[in-house]
Amino acid sequence: MESTHCPSLALRTLLVVCALAVVSLLYLPLPILPQLARAYGMGATAAAGVVSAFGFAYALGFLIFGPLSDRLGRRKVMVWGLSALALVTALLALVELPASWLLAGRALQGLAAASFPPVAIAYLAERGSARQRVWSVAWMSTAFLSAGLLGQIYGGEVAGRRGLGAALLPLCAIYAATAWRLLATPAESPPLRSGVPSPLAGYRAIGQLLSNPKLRRVYGPALLLLMCFVAFYMGVDMHLGQALRARGMTPLAVRALALPAFLAPLAVAAVMPRWGTERVVMAGLFVATAGLALGALAAGGAHVHGLLAASVVFVAGIGISVPGLIARVASVADAPVRGLAVAFYTFVLFVGASLGPWLAQQSARLSMQSALLVLAALQGGAALYAASGRKDQRPAVADS
Repeated sequence: MESTHCPSLALRTLLVVCALAVVSLLYLPLPILPQLARAYGMGATAAAGVVSAFGFAYALGFLIFGPLSDRLGRRKVMVWGLSALALVTALLALVELPASWLLAGRALQGLAAASFPPVAIAYLAERGSARQRVWSVAWMSTAFLSAGLLGQIYGGEVAGRRGLGAALLPLCAIYAATAWRLLATPAESPPLRSGVPSPLAGYRAIGQLLSNPKLRRVYGPALLLLMCFVAFYMGVDMHLGQALRARGMTPLAVRALALPAFLAPLAVAAVMPRWGTERVVMAGLFVATAGLALGALAAGGAHVHGLLAASVVFVAGIGISVPGLIARVASVADAPVRGLAVAFYTFVLFVGASLGPWLAQQSARLSMQSALLVLAALQGGAALYAASGRKDQRPAVADS
C-alpha cells in the first residue's frame, strides 16, 4: 500500500484536527469526574469507569481496525469508523442515560474512536516523500499528545460549565466533516493480501511482532508512557490540589503550563533523519525519567514551582518518545503487517493510559515524593529496557 502520492495540505490539516478531537474523548471527562459522580449517583471508582470503559474499548479496537485496514484499505475504515463515532457521540450528547448505559455508551464510543488513530498514522506514513511522511507523523503525534492536556482543559472549561453534551456536540461535527472529506478523495487500490488468507490468520502475526526484540523494546516502554502521564496529573490533583488552589492555580492551569512541551514532536521530525529512531526513543524516555525524578526532588522540598517546571520536562520527554516509537514501529515492521504493528503499538499505549487512574489510586496513600519516585522508577526501567538492545540494532541511518 506504499504510495508516492501525498494527501493535500487541507486533508492533512483536517486529519490532524480530527486526531486531536478523537483522542480528546479519552481525557475529556477527567476534570469533571466528581461532577459526573454526583450527577449519576456514582462512587469515585465507578466514575473513573467513564474513563476506563472508553480506554479499554479504545485500545481493544486498535487490534480490530488496524488489521482490517490492511485488508480493506485505510480510507474505507476511517470513513465508516468516523461516521459511527459521530453517531454514537451525538447520542451520548443528546440523550440522558442512566449510569450503566453511560458506561456502555462510552465503551461503544471508544471502540468507534479506535478506527482512526492507527489507521490515520499508517495512511500518512505510506504517502508522500520520506520528508512528508516524517512531518505528517510528527503533526499527528503532536495532536495525539496535545489531546492529553487540551482534552482535559476543554472538558473542564466546556463540560464543567455547560455539561458533557455541550462538549461532545462540536466534536461530532469534526468527525462527520473528516469522514465526508475522506469519502471525497480518490479510492485506494485494492490491497494485496495474498499472504493473509483470512482475517483471523492476520492476527497470528502478533506472535511474529512480539518475537521481534526490536518491536518488544517499543511495546514495553509504550505501556508505561501514558500510564505514568495520567497517574502523574491525577497524583498532582490528589496531593497538591489544595496547595495549588491556594496559590491561585487551578488544575487546568497546571496542565496548560506543559502545553508547549507537546510541540516536541515537531523538533523530533527535524532531527530524526540525522539521529535515527533508536536515539530519539532513548532520548525521550530518559528525558521523561529525568522530569519525574526532578519532580520527586522538588516535592520532597515542597517546592511547588520546581515541581511544575519538572512537569514540563516530563511532558517534553513524552513528546519526544511517542513519535520516535511510532517511527520505530514503521521502520521495523514489514509492510504487509504494518497496520497491525502500529495498531498493536497504539493498543499497548492506551492500555497504559487506561491503567493510569488505577496506578494513581494505588499510590494515593503515598506522599507526593514517593509516588513520583515510583513513576520515575517505572519510566527509568522502560528507558533501560529500550537501551538494552542497542547492540542488536541496525545503524541509525538505516532506520530513519
